[in-house]
Amino acid sequence: MTLPEANRIEAQLQKLAGRTSNRGKYTAEIDRIIETYTPEFFARQKPFGSPSELPILIVGMPRSGTTLVEQILSSHAKVEAGGELTFWSEQFPALAEVAPIELAPVLTRNLATDYLAVLRDISPAAERVTDKTPGNFQLLGPIHLIFPQARIIHCRRNPIDTCLSIYFTYFGTMKDFTGDRGDIVFFYEQYLRLTAHWRRVLRNDRLLEIDYESLVGDRERLTRHIIEFCGLDWDEACLHSERNRRVIKTASNWQARQPVYTTSVARWRHYEPWLGEFRRFLT
Repeated sequence: MTLPEANRIEAQLQKLAGRTSNRGKYTAEIDRIIETYTPEFFARQKPFGSPSELPILIVGMPRSGTTLVEQILSSHAKVEAGGELTFWSEQFPALAEVAPIELAPVLTRNLATDYLAVLRDISPAAERVTDKTPGNFQLLGPIHLIFPQARIIHCRRNPIDTCLSIYFTYFGTMKDFTGDRGDIVFFYEQYLRLTAHWRRVLRNDRLLEIDYESLVGDRERLTRHIIEFCGLDWDEACLHSERNRRVIKTASNWQARQPVYTTSVARWRHYEPWLGEFRRFLT
C-alpha cells in the first residue's frame, strides 16, 4: 500500500467518525481569536492571573520539534515532563464563551487551581512542569491571562519538512487534517496566521520561539538559552537528552532516544518531485 492510499483510507475513517475538516469554520475561529485577543484586551484585564511559574507550555505544529524541546528540558533536575496534556483543550468550550469579555476572577482562579493540581500530580516537587501539547498554540490568549508568568516555547520548523512529516506519520489518535495535503497546507497557513498574532501581542519575556534547524545545528547555545528563559540554573544533563529515559507516548518516541542529529533538516529535498500542494511553501 502506498502512502497516499494509506492517507486516503485514514481520511475515510475520519469522515466515518464525524471528524471532517471544515475550513470555513476553522478560518472563522482563528479570525475570532485574533479579533478578541488584542493588545487593548490584554491591557484592560484585571490582574487576577496566577503568579505561578510552574507551567512551561511547549507549542507548535505536530512534528516541529516539540518532543525534542521537552526531552531537553525534562533532562534538567528541576523539571518534570507532563507530555501532551488535554487540560486546555477540554476547557476550550467554556473559554470560547467568555473570550469576548473579561475573564471573571472566580473562573480564572478555578482554572489556575485545577491546572496546577494536574501539574502537581505529575510532580509534587518540580520547579517546572512541561505541557507539550502542540495544539495549545490556539489557546495562548486565555492561558497567558490565567498564567501570565508561565513560559511559552513555540517550536518552529521548515514548513515543507513539517508538512511532509505530518503526512508521513500515523498519529494513532485521529486528526481531521493530516491525511490530505491540501488540508495540511490550509491548517499550516492558519497556524502561521495565529502565531504571528501571538508574536505581536504576548510579552516577549514569556514567549520564546525556537527553530528546529537552529537547535540541532547550534545545540549548546540554544539549549542554554532555553534553560535561561525558563528561569533555571544550568544543568549539563540538558546537553544529553538522549539519556533521558522518561516515557514518551508520541510519534517522536524513537527520534527522542537518539543523539541530536541534523539529517531531518531539509529532508523535503529527497521528495521534491512528489511535493504536490506543499510546493506552496517553496521560497
